[in-house]
Amino acid sequence: MDTKQLLTTKEVAAYLKINEKKVYQLIQEGTIPCTRVVGKWLFPLEQINRWLEEQTEMAKNILVAGSDDPLLITLIEEFNRVHFPQHLAFHASLGSQRGLISLAAGKAQIAGVHLFHPPTGEYNLPYVEKHMAGKKYVAVNLAYRRQGFLVPAGNPLGIKKIADLDRKEVRLVNRNPGSGTRYLLDYLLGKEKLLPNRINGYEVERVTHLEVGLEILGGDADVGIGIEYTAHLLKLDFIPLIEERFDLVTMKESFAAHPLKDFFAFLEPERLTLKTETFKGYDFRSCGSIVS
Repeated sequence: MDTKQLLTTKEVAAYLKINEKKVYQLIQEGTIPCTRVVGKWLFPLEQINRWLEEQTEMAKNILVAGSDDPLLITLIEEFNRVHFPQHLAFHASLGSQRGLISLAAGKAQIAGVHLFHPPTGEYNLPYVEKHMAGKKYVAVNLAYRRQGFLVPAGNPLGIKKIADLDRKEVRLVNRNPGSGTRYLLDYLLGKEKLLPNRINGYEVERVTHLEVGLEILGGDADVGIGIEYTAHLLKLDFIPLIEERFDLVTMKESFAAHPLKDFFAFLEPERLTLKTETFKGYDFRSCGSIVS
């Protein structure tokens, strides 16, 4: 077949061994090389072959997008030590919401999420349903973890509750929009009928728990919401607010195939329970269990 050839929609569907409906879906998503000529979609064979090679290479790797979590980063590092060079896993700290958007768009293979849904009191699944829009997915629990106030050692300002953030002398360092921690703070502020513009530092945003902790450790902020692990790591004080569920979400069609199958094998209760002493504030009572 001439590599300069232009394939029709029907021909490219046969070449890729998929139906024409899937071809139109790929066009709409902007993921397949194509051009429109006189109202018809045409596909340069040479570019299609190059695209197939790229897709094959990408299928060897895993992009985990979404929430920042130290345990998840550790598991990714362990996976890479075992499976390199056959497979590699990467992490993009985008926040839970953007992780789901990336998964739904096919940009990531796994989304890490911890989003509280006030109307139901549930974690994650209502948001997953919304973003997946009818697509079949699997949600697997990674761990439960404690979120609360990170404050300097000794808690010099005596911060104990959400209402204390309304004090003028208290400087908050916030998390990025779309993160599960930001969702939690906004929910707790709303519950106390506190307006964000009354909170000193609400607009000061950091992307990770560690960045929030370092702001407090360095004296540039008095409080932030983060996980207990960060307080333990930086020797900050921790005032617990809530226990949250952290899940990993992937597409059902990929869940039982390599390399995702190999990655989820790392969520064995025996393996993670050994990390209890290292990862303060984590609970592994449901790790590895399917929650959807």
